[in-house]
Amino acid sequence: MEDKHLLAQFCDYLLLERALASSTIKSYSTDCVLFAAFVRARGERLENFSVKSVQQYLATMQGGSSRSQARFLVSLRALMRFMHLSHLRKDDPLRHIVNPKIERSLPKVLSEATVADFLHAPDTNTPLGLRDRAMLELLYATGLRVSELTELTFQELHLQDAYVLVKGKGDKERIVPMTKSAQEWLTRYLNARKERGEFKSVVQKRYVFLSQKGGPLNRQSFWGVVRKYSLQLGLKEMPSPHTFRHAFATHLLNHDADLRAVQMLLGHSNLTTTEIYTHVARARLHELYNKTHPRA
Repeated sequence: MEDKHLLAQFCDYLLLERALASSTIKSYSTDCVLFAAFVRARGERLENFSVKSVQQYLATMQGGSSRSQARFLVSLRALMRFMHLSHLRKDDPLRHIVNPKIERSLPKVLSEATVADFLHAPDTNTPLGLRDRAMLELLYATGLRVSELTELTFQELHLQDAYVLVKGKGDKERIVPMTKSAQEWLTRYLNARKERGEFKSVVQKRYVFLSQKGGPLNRQSFWGVVRKYSLQLGLKEMPSPHTFRHAFATHLLNHDADLRAVQMLLGHSNLTTTEIYTHVARARLHELYNKTHPRA
C-alpha cells in the first residue's frame, strides 16, 4: 500500500473508530508523514518500517525535547495498532523501544488576585467584552480545557441547573458544576445574543460562544483573548489559556478541596496526573509561610 493511502486510512481510523479530536489526529498524522519521508529515504515504505529506522529517527530528534520523542512514539504506536487491526502487519518493531523519561515541570499558576483582574478586565458594555467575561468566568469556574470551552454546545450547557456536561478526552463524560457568578454572566451574555437575533443559523443555535464573524471559536481565537487582556493588565509573563485550568485546580486544593474530587472535575483518568497540583499548592503554602511567619 502506498504511504499516502496508508496515512489516509490511518486518519479515518483515528476519526471514526477512536473518535479523537481533530488536533490530535493532525498531530499523529504530521509525525507519521515526517517519519514516512525518513524511511523512504532509507529505501523502505512506511508499511514495513524497521526497528532500526525508528532508532535512527529518534537519534535525529535527540537535539529536541524528550516530549517530542515521546509524542512521536505515541503517534507511531497508534499507526502500528491500526496496521495490526487492518492485518497489514503482524510483527511489532516498537516492542523493545523504550519511551524517553519526561521531566515533569510544575505548571505556572495565576494568583487568585490576578485571576480576579482578568475577570474584571473585559468591557462588558460591549458585545465582545460581555462574551469574554462570560468565557473567562466559565473557564475559571469549571477548569475546562480550552477546546472544551470553545466547542461548548447548548446541549452540554445546563445553565438553569448550573453545570456543564463535558465530553473530554477519549469521549469520557463528566459533570462539572459552575459558580453563581459564571451562571449570571452566561445568562447576561446569552440574553444579549438573543436581543441581537443571534440564534438564526445552525452554528448560532449550536455553539455557546461565537467569534466576531458569528462562527464557532477556536483555540487560536481564545489565545488572542488571553493575550489581549494580559497586555491590558501589563503582565510581565504571558499566561497560556491552559493556565486558567491550572489555576482552577490549584486554587481548589489551596482551599482544602479533596484531590479525587479535583481529579473528577478535571477529567483526569489517572490520579497521578492530578497530583502535580498538590506540589503547586504545597509550594504556594511554603511561599506564603516564608513571607508571613515572623521567624521564617
